[in-house]
Amino acid sequence: MLSPGQRVLDVGCGTGTGTLALAELVGSCGMVCGVDYDVVMIEEAQRRASVDGLDNRVSYHQANAAVLPWPDGYFDASRSDRVLQHMLDPGRAFCELLRVTQQGGRVVVIDGDWATLSIDPDEAESETRQAYFQETLRVANPLSGRCLQRMFERHGLLNIAIDVQPVFERDADANWCWQQSRTPGSDADGRFASANIVMVSGRKVSRVA
Repeated sequence: MLSPGQRVLDVGCGTGTGTLALAELVGSCGMVCGVDYDVVMIEEAQRRASVDGLDNRVSYHQANAAVLPWPDGYFDASRSDRVLQHMLDPGRAFCELLRVTQQGGRVVVIDGDWATLSIDPDEAESETRQAYFQETLRVANPLSGRCLQRMFERHGLLNIAIDVQPVFERDADANWCWQQSRTPGSDADGRFASANIVMVSGRKVSRVA
């Protein structure tokens, strides 16, 4: 759990929804730094922080997750939300996340396991394969979620906790995988798709090599 006055890093902050929630937890004496590679996302996050009156405890930075602009051990806790799945070298970004987290600090990483993608199609075998193929084109590391526990263990983190949550979509017009996998002329009513999101947390106890 976060405490008032702590410094927290949010890598892959997007428009700042999660960052603002973290800012409420660390209080007026704490600080949350959000990082995203997309400048447009950073600008929107800054706007939202200003509207919510949280400028004094939130700062946003455009940066590469694999090259973070802070010294070793700068943050009390850090997290990454669905970032490693987009990286060809996720290990490098994970090492950076650990580097900027202090000894004893909590690290949380959230990512998808897109091999668990399941849809309600007309032709189950062919369409499910096509849906997964489309996800491999959309993200560089589609199996990231299932690899997180091994990554945490390899780097010596302790008190590792794992939570797996299914996400689903049942609106055929908005369905992120059905749109990619449907057969022309098929009935789109009542379509359903789901996949697993994995969250792993642990405590840093050793310096990253």
